[in-house]
Amino acid sequence: MRANGYPEEFAERIYQQLEGFGSYGFPESHAASFAILAYSSSWMKCTHPDVFLASLLNSQPMGFYAPAQLVRDAREHGVEIRPVCVNASRWDSTLEGPERPDGMFAVRLGMSLVKGLANDDAARIVAARASRPFTSIDDLWRRAGVKAAALTHLAEADAFRPSLGLVRREALWAIKALRDEPLPLFAAAQVTREAEEPDVLLQPCGIGRHLQFGITWCQGAHPKIPCRNQPCEPVSPCSPSPAR
Repeated sequence: MRANGYPEEFAERIYQQLEGFGSYGFPESHAASFAILAYSSSWMKCTHPDVFLASLLNSQPMGFYAPAQLVRDAREHGVEIRPVCVNASRWDSTLEGPERPDGMFAVRLGMSLVKGLANDDAARIVAARASRPFTSIDDLWRRAGVKAAALTHLAEADAFRPSLGLVRREALWAIKALRDEPLPLFAAAQVTREAEEPDVLLQPCGIGRHLQFGITWCQGAHPKIPCRNQPCEPVSPCSPSPAR
């Protein structure tokens, strides 16, 4: 640039600007590829929001939107969301029929969204239910051979409610009766349960109490619903209103 008669100060400033752009700029070919990807994703979200949601959930973690945000947005666009279920969910989120008149399918949330659950445990559950569905938590525990800790993760995600009708509290209570390692007194008899006792029917709890056991984003009510019908106390401003 000096050879073309530009001042050195001006040339140095132009060089610094080019150097700064090189830190985040990219070539035209990359920009074109990104534009095609953005257009394809927008088309998929607009025309097949069910497929779009299942694909994004199966690609987690992505570092952008959390699964709860993706599910909420899909619901707002008419996608039916089916919660995690021990008798229906696989590891990945899947599409389930029947196909609606508008061409969309329901999205069954996968067990990969259950916090703390290992892929191996989910695979054992899917393989064990291939012959027949599970009828109880004890049936699942015996046939799948998973640890009680894995069942606790499923219970905290309300995965026993859709097919077994057990809410989170009831499922956690039933899991308390399971023991992976039998006590020495029962080890010789090769018994995996300490005792056979009749099922205990827990008193139903209200929605506020239910929410205390954990809040799931795949189903259930909003945590603020119990407070909406309560009378509001009068609110006083921090400072008196200025005299008019």
